[in-house]
Amino acid sequence: MNDQQTLPLYTELHEGVLTIVLNRPRVLNAMTLEMFSLLKDAISFAATKEEVRVVIFRGAGGNFCSGADLSVLSMLSESDQAHQALTIINDFLLQLHHMPKPVIAVVEGAAVGAGLNLALHADFVLAAKEAVLQEPFVHIGLTTDFGGTYLLPRLVGMAQAKRLALLGEKISGSEAEKIGLIYKAVDAAALEQEANQLAKVLLRMPRLAWETTKMGLTACLELNMEEALAWEKQQQPKLIAHPEFQTVIRQRLKKE
Repeated sequence: MNDQQTLPLYTELHEGVLTIVLNRPRVLNAMTLEMFSLLKDAISFAATKEEVRVVIFRGAGGNFCSGADLSVLSMLSESDQAHQALTIINDFLLQLHHMPKPVIAVVEGAAVGAGLNLALHADFVLAAKEAVLQEPFVHIGLTTDFGGTYLLPRLVGMAQAKRLALLGEKISGSEAEKIGLIYKAVDAAALEQEANQLAKVLLRMPRLAWETTKMGLTACLELNMEEALAWEKQQQPKLIAHPEFQTVIRQRLKKE
């Protein structure tokens, strides 16, 4: 085994795709404070390095992630430690939220609590049909966190968000696709192939146009229609003038 793969989190870069692996399979990849710092470093690397075009999150050992480790939860009971821990966690989440490049989460087995919400921060969540997804916070006397209160209503609407967050129901990957929580659910045996195919599609996309569009979709969640149209008016002329767009148009004209 590669020495790196004995770490609680490791990365692999191959042909433009940076894979980030949560690697504590014996505890279903529960995330420690150290892992949050490593996640922040990995996303910072991915965002700034030209050779990284696509990011994939996955878990080791047949599960995605069971949420925050008990060591993190115990820290949150002490105010000073809670401030330190939540600052690290929130810095990572904001960095991931504004990540310009494509992010895919590949979910098999369990994706629970903060583990599920980590996946939902991705642009595309691919899950095994039989994967188990849950927001269990209310069952243990806590509120949904890790950005879940922001993400859930925007992804599935308030009625389904309340079902997930206030009832804490377990749902399958298939059900998650049905209600619009994730991009796609596939047979577990096809998950790897589907993830690789999606990464290849994203690698072929015009980079600046893709990143600008993602930025717009993220920003427009907080904008009204007038502000959204103003944002589009500002961005589109810059993209039209960019060589990327001009190259695509020339190629299409040649085919006609």
